[in-house]
Amino acid sequence: MLGPKVFWPSKSWQKTPKGAMFKRFGRFTARRPALVALISGGLMVALALGTLGMKVDYDAFSQLPKDTESARAVKDLQAGFPAGALSPTTVYVRSTDGTPLDPAELEAYAGKLAKVGGVGSVLPAGADGSLALLSPDKSVAQINVVLKDPPYAKSALDLVDGQLRDTAHAEAPAGTTTLLGGVSASYTDIRDANSRDLSVIFPVAGGLIAVILALLLRSLLAPLVLMLAVVLSFFSTTGATVLVFQGAAGHAGVTFSLPIMLYLFVVAIGTDYNILMIARLREEAERGTDPREAADLAIEHGGPSVAAAGLILAGTFSSLMLAGMALLTEMGFSVATGIVISAFVMSIFLVPSVTALLGERAWWPRKLKTKPAAAEEKQLETVG
Repeated sequence: MLGPKVFWPSKSWQKTPKGAMFKRFGRFTARRPALVALISGGLMVALALGTLGMKVDYDAFSQLPKDTESARAVKDLQAGFPAGALSPTTVYVRSTDGTPLDPAELEAYAGKLAKVGGVGSVLPAGADGSLALLSPDKSVAQINVVLKDPPYAKSALDLVDGQLRDTAHAEAPAGTTTLLGGVSASYTDIRDANSRDLSVIFPVAGGLIAVILALLLRSLLAPLVLMLAVVLSFFSTTGATVLVFQGAAGHAGVTFSLPIMLYLFVVAIGTDYNILMIARLREEAERGTDPREAADLAIEHGGPSVAAAGLILAGTFSSLMLAGMALLTEMGFSVATGIVISAFVMSIFLVPSVTALLGERAWWPRKLKTKPAAAEEKQLETVG
């Protein structure tokens, strides 16, 4: 309804934008597509190598600022007690044959648990100093096991999910069944669920996006190239996060929920930026434009939009780095970095240069019904 008045008081909309910088980028990519693909792809591969050293951290307390009262309390606790005293692992013993549990057998059982490597001690639970706390009907007993390592540490999770669980089941008194509870046991379940989610969501999300791209472009090779570029951008973003937080900052690992959130953000945003560029490349291909010239025009006209969107979104997410919590700091940095890589490395340089190198094969198996170029159209109109 407003028409050109929406741009008031500027009159620059009446002129074709110069876009000198992106013109230079486009011309250079058209002249040297192999070099541009090598530099942009090589940079992303180099960053992706950092993923090989990635460790996953489940420590909730490490997410807190060091100067908080709770963080200081945990530090004081660990100065005089085993680190696992923060949250002992609970072993529950239940009678399965209706016979009351024998306190002597439970004491012997608790002693075997205390001898497991990585266990610091077994806390007295009963009022008489016994190691097992019995229910009034003596059908259930509770034994509190203190680990030597912090309850969220990988070594503690491995112990609870491995030797301690195996010993608890194997050495249980006859006619009983055992269950492990507590923070460490809960996080072993979270770890298993997280691993399962990664193995399912990664291929499902990637497959759905690839199908959408194939339907959009009516091609098989172009969507494959785009998905490979997006997956590479995810690994390069993850690698950069590992290098910064595990390497430079000295963190024990990256937050366990970060990879899946980062994957969804980077894949979605990276695919959006790629669509902006590949749509222009396809339009030029349909006009019969030379593949290298098409890359030039795509960068010149699509690059400013991708760059502006990338800067705005990266700036928005980078504000999370000021939150003061490790989870939000890592998320803000990683998502902002992923957006920058997706916009300024992958979409503006890697995808156009690879498409220029592939030429008409990029749209396989589709055969484009090329239209006359603009100059030829004008000439045909004149002759007509």
